[in-house]
Amino acid sequence: MVDAKPLLKIENLVKHYPAPGHGLDKSRVVRAVDEVSFTLHRGETLGIVGESGCGKSTLARTLLRLVEPTSGKVLFNGEDLVGLSSKEMRARRCQLQMIFQDPFASLNPRMTVGQILSEPWVIFPDILPRAEWKERIWYLLTRVGLSADDASRYPHQFSGGQRQRIGIARALSVNPEVIVCDEPFSALDVSIQAQVINLLEDIQQQFGLSYVIIAHDLSVIRHCSDRVAVMYLGNIVEIGTWEQIYGNPLHPYTQALLSAMPEVRTKDRKERIILEGEVPSPLNPPSGCRFRTRCHRAQPDCAQNKPELRVRAQSHQCACIHIHD
Repeated sequence: MVDAKPLLKIENLVKHYPAPGHGLDKSRVVRAVDEVSFTLHRGETLGIVGESGCGKSTLARTLLRLVEPTSGKVLFNGEDLVGLSSKEMRARRCQLQMIFQDPFASLNPRMTVGQILSEPWVIFPDILPRAEWKERIWYLLTRVGLSADDASRYPHQFSGGQRQRIGIARALSVNPEVIVCDEPFSALDVSIQAQVINLLEDIQQQFGLSYVIIAHDLSVIRHCSDRVAVMYLGNIVEIGTWEQIYGNPLHPYTQALLSAMPEVRTKDRKERIILEGEVPSPLNPPSGCRFRTRCHRAQPDCAQNKPELRVRAQSHQCACIHIHD
């Protein structure tokens, strides 16, 4: 059940990187994430979708401070994580965990599964007494669909789907409240994707977890999210429930993405919307609306006015100056 008070609140989060090859010219930056805001409630799953390079993975790492934000706030239970020291942030790591895209690269090949799962307890000894480690490892493995005997095996002895299950078990080992999943299904085939989605849903209900799931597959996000945020070139252009996003998309970019799905069509169009041109560089994004150079509904004033993400109806938010309330 979703709590009314946000567990995680992101306010105007920014991550800029120095532009490569520009030396001391700090005015030239890559605007990977640019003033992103959203909320995540307890027990909720927020899916974030968009084309490759739109800033989804950078956003995931920035909100967990795996990379330092340029500016903005990350409020977890009302506390701003951006203002914490390294030592203070380390103490919060138990509450905020991550499942990575590549389930093999994220696991130490020289450690057994048992060692991988118990490593967090070495770092945070107050979580679990050593005498209970073995029993807890067995519990975590069986909970994610593996065998207790797998504790003595190494990551290379497992399939991709099994390795992702180990990554999920590792995230669960510190009793987190929020898990950020960065493309957790992209390295898996379709049948294994369904199994991992079902597993994430089961443990969410059991442990009362909240998820931020990053993905580029709109079909996957539709089946595992309560709300969906659509990103384009470092900005969120639309947020709503999955029923709102898939049933009545407002932003032209969202409409174009959904028109590529055979099972989903936009409300006012039946044909495929083809996005013309290349995605602009985050080093020099277009003025005004960043999507205007590829938008099938662009008007001259789109170049002068930067659209704000505003509520249109029943918490359905959209950033487009030509969408009327």
